Amino acid sequence: MAPLTDFLDFLQTSFLLLGPMLLLGLFLAGVIHVLVSPQLIFKWLRKENLQSVASAAAIGVPIPLCSCSVVPVVAEMRRKGASRSSCMSFLITAPETGADSILVTHAFFGPIAAVVRPLISFVTAVVAGVFCIGLVRQDAGKTDAPDRCGGHDDCCDHGGHEPLLHDKDDCYVSPAQLKDALFAWARSLRLGALAWAKPDFGRQAPLAGRTVPSQAIGTALDFNRICKHVFRYGFVEVADDILFALLVGVALGGLLYLAIPSDLMANEYARWMAYPVMVIVGIPLYICASASTPIAAALVAKGFSPGAALIFLMTGPATNTGTIAVIVSQFGARFASVYIGCVIAVTVALGILIDSLLLLGGVSLAVNLEASDSAAIALFQWGGAVALLALIVWRFRAGAGKSGYAELLANLRPMAAPLKRAWGRARR
Repeated sequence: MAPLTDFLDFLQTSFLLLGPMLLLGLFLAGVIHVLVSPQLIFKWLRKENLQSVASAAAIGVPIPLCSCSVVPVVAEMRRKGASRSSCMSFLITAPETGADSILVTHAFFGPIAAVVRPLISFVTAVVAGVFCIGLVRQDAGKTDAPDRCGGHDDCCDHGGHEPLLHDKDDCYVSPAQLKDALFAWARSLRLGALAWAKPDFGRQAPLAGRTVPSQAIGTALDFNRICKHVFRYGFVEVADDILFALLVGVALGGLLYLAIPSDLMANEYARWMAYPVMVIVGIPLYICASASTPIAAALVAKGFSPGAALIFLMTGPATNTGTIAVIVSQFGARFASVYIGCVIAVTVALGILIDSLLLLGGVSLAVNLEASDSAAIALFQWGGAVALLALIVWRFRAGAGKSGYAELLANLRPMAAPLKRAWGRARR
């Protein structure tokens, strides 16, 4: 019973650490979705230069997209006129980091790792973008992304999103529109309160809970509608994309925490072999940035170096076999080879560099796998964990579990096909 108890303890601690940070990250994802203008993004990313590459990398850091759902977004960016190099940079940072995964990293590894992780993703994306400018320039005249998903509907079907305004394709709300909607909402509450305080017996009093609609006060956007859209995007659409993978990641982290011997990394050869092993495991594996974090925490807790865990954190969310196939069909084999090569080379080099710096400085990276002893923080963590479990139950009842399972299988099929062929040849 001891292994089962340890596994359940790992799950409990993971949810206590994940709950508050992940919920905050989902909320920030909805805020970014509404307050960041896609048209302005496309305007910044049109040129094949370092500025566009760096801008695309920075824009992709807080946006929570998995390695599969980022492909149709990049295809749309390309159709809107974004350069190939900026698409390359965005294609790396968007799945590797996000508002949710940065906060989850803070929960498991602390503030320094939460800053270093997006910084390394940014550096990787800039390097890849610069290589793309030099190596893929001769293909710039070719037409990219003729259709949204390159025929891989099982990988890229994240449709069903309803825009905030029916006459627009995106959900961007400008600061001026947000201010007008907020003031109109506040005035409507004030008018409703005055109507109750000084009712006019010559006309019908307002019903309980009714407020004057903001459209009647001269704004095209209702503040309540904006808030509902923020919460729907974060806690429905983004949550549906990551919750099943998150559960798989937490469960795999618990299994690794139990299965890996504590003295496995005591051998010098084992420490060096950890780098290529993390590349081999991370490149084909389909896992989102948030779900990879508890797995990396379990690896570090069992003696893996922070650099090796970093390689998994970067390669796992950024690539998988299904995504690579779609990138080849959308942008060509040379683009895909630059993408994969830069992700591997830069993350391995930075992982070894981080381990060397930690070794020279005599510093170790602490991983947090224990709940807080503070009563106030513990209450906050338990509240977040319960809310996260409620969110999972709610979204799974709405079909997120089935869709997440189907998406996971769709991304595992390309990995299984070569194994089946090899097994068939071996049997002959």
